[in-house]
Amino acid sequence: MSDQRTFSPPPPPRENRARRSEQIGVGVGAGMRIIGFLAVLLMILFWCSGITMVQPNEVALLTRFGKLVGNTPGEQVQPPGILLALPYPIDEVIRVPVKEEREVSIDRLKLSSVGGSTTALDPIRDGYVLCGDQHILQTNVRVKYRISDPVAFHFQADQPERVLKEAAAASIVQTIAGWNAMDTLRLQRSSNAEEVERLPISVRERLQRRLDQLGLGIEVSAIEFREIIPTPQLAEAFENVQSEQIHIETRKREAEGFAARTIPQAEADRYTLVNEATRFQTDVTTKADEEVTLFDKVYAQYLANPDLVWSRLYLEAMEQIMQSVGRLRFVAPGARIVISPKSSTEKSPAVVSDQTKEQSP
Repeated sequence: MSDQRTFSPPPPPRENRARRSEQIGVGVGAGMRIIGFLAVLLMILFWCSGITMVQPNEVALLTRFGKLVGNTPGEQVQPPGILLALPYPIDEVIRVPVKEEREVSIDRLKLSSVGGSTTALDPIRDGYVLCGDQHILQTNVRVKYRISDPVAFHFQADQPERVLKEAAAASIVQTIAGWNAMDTLRLQRSSNAEEVERLPISVRERLQRRLDQLGLGIEVSAIEFREIIPTPQLAEAFENVQSEQIHIETRKREAEGFAARTIPQAEADRYTLVNEATRFQTDVTTKADEEVTLFDKVYAQYLANPDLVWSRLYLEAMEQIMQSVGRLRFVAPGARIVISPKSSTEKSPAVVSDQTKEQSP
């Protein structure tokens, strides 16, 4: 019976209980060590949970028990990078995207698309703006802004974007109230100094002054008028006016083009006429001076010898007359020349002597 197993005899009852107690104590000690290790690990993780990373396009504000940490603005605003903070709820990290451009839509000044008829304007449901010439327009505006002061943006108002919308709507209404309808539709107007004033820039400047007074820490970067139209009741009339304005501008451009073509030609003609008149004046003046000089010389000679000068002048005059006559006919002294309409058409006039006249009855 070599295959039979041999078993040791069981221990006495007291030894069994002692061994069990020892094993239980060892297990409890190991469990306590594990629980302690986990507690230390959880404590480390808890105290390290406040460490965070601030992204390059943002800054952070750190509040401890609800109070902002730091005495000066430079200490209150945490730059990008690793931020060592205590865990929540002891510390709270507020991230502010200061380099991000945000935008809000001001849609309370446009026609409502919910219910109602378009034949009448409901001043409660439909938004509108009133121009300086008592015309009613409707507009949809987008306001783009950046956060310039993170502390003021988060602590000055509970809902800064809502305050921004109200301030933007008020600035739009106040600015357009000083403009007429046509300038508002064109989004620009000309001042007395021939400077062009643009409506978005005027609204942005007025809105920025209002936000600075409120201290919201917001910098308005742009105002975009997505839509600005007359009310449906006046849309057709405004379209007719705009068509006439375009026609006027077209005629004005045509007139300016005609003037640009005509004025240079007129200037050239004027220059030519002035030159011709100046040259004619010079010629006439020179000739007159020569004649006056010649007359003075002849007159001086005439005073010295009147008969000789008179004879010479007479001969010179007769010489000029003879040169201008086409045909000459000499008659005897004392003869008379009778020129009749019949004889004027003939080759030579009739010559009647005094003797023939005396013999005629």
